[in-house]
Amino acid sequence: MDKIRVVVAGVGNCCSSLVQAINFYKQNSIGLMHEDVGGFRPSDIEIVGAIDIDSRKVGKDLSEAIFSEPNVASKVCEVPSMGVKVVKGEVFDGADGVLKELISVDGTAPVDVKKYIKDTGAEILLNLLPTGARMASEFYARAALDCGCAFINCTPTKIAADGEWAKMFENGDAPVVGDDLMSQIGGTALHMELLEFLKSRGVKVEKTYQLDIGGSMEAYGILEDYRREEKRRIKTETIKQVLPEDSKIATGTSDFVGFMKDRRTSYFYIEGKNCLGTDVVIDIYFRTYDSTNGAGMLLDVIRGTKIAIKRGVSGALISVSAYGFKRSPIPCPISEARRWFEEFIEGKREK
Repeated sequence: MDKIRVVVAGVGNCCSSLVQAINFYKQNSIGLMHEDVGGFRPSDIEIVGAIDIDSRKVGKDLSEAIFSEPNVASKVCEVPSMGVKVVKGEVFDGADGVLKELISVDGTAPVDVKKYIKDTGAEILLNLLPTGARMASEFYARAALDCGCAFINCTPTKIAADGEWAKMFENGDAPVVGDDLMSQIGGTALHMELLEFLKSRGVKVEKTYQLDIGGSMEAYGILEDYRREEKRRIKTETIKQVLPEDSKIATGTSDFVGFMKDRRTSYFYIEGKNCLGTDVVIDIYFRTYDSTNGAGMLLDVIRGTKIAIKRGVSGALISVSAYGFKRSPIPCPISEARRWFEEFIEGKREK
């Protein structure tokens, strides 16, 4: 089986966990959603290029850069030297606002990104930039398109779910996947599954909230109003799929707590009516790790995108996007999205 050649834009916490996961799953299987995706295993993913703007990462081998500040993802396993040096990318809005306090922008000239993609032989460009970096995300989407390279957009910036972008990728014979990566077992996924369960048992949900706190750069960036509101809007739209129209809902990241580092705590409250109109109340919290949750989903998404490349499928990948992202071109409940994804892998769905 051939390798899946990936260039990463944004060497943050999710990238750190993804690189570690590729190494970890050479000899392990615990925690995988799919060991095999169309004949590909996680170890078939090869990171052939890495782009960042932080001076503490640029110029370093990727195996070292993933553990450099301001990253806070846990070191789960040793990563041998990869022979992939992190290069300086375009800044645009990647260090705007509060992120200036965390990112030390490297002073060297940026690389020619399109030439870099071509020189690495990458077939997928993975966008792991911070929430709110719209200009930078669109720049990398355009670079991937111009190189005939698949684009996976993990940010909330509307790319795969935008009709014009999807059409351009279809015309450019390249797949596009996104937007806004959904965690393997994150707050949004768990919230949707709880609501689906209650709906299947006849409960009418009247009120619900999901509020998160964390200590990663992602949580820090959400302190800025426009970033917070964008994430809140997407989470709300995603959750609304499984709620009655008159239900009241509140979602979003509520605060940053630095000492939590890569950990995230999600608080859930659900209030509804059961048989004979009796009250049902769920009031719980859930603790997990941000970056490993993202990496777990990406292992499947990257392999699903590779299947599309092999089949010559272009444009927005409906099944892969619905399975792995909050703002997908065609949203659907999690159980249905998983079925779509598996049917796509089996060749039963075109996209």
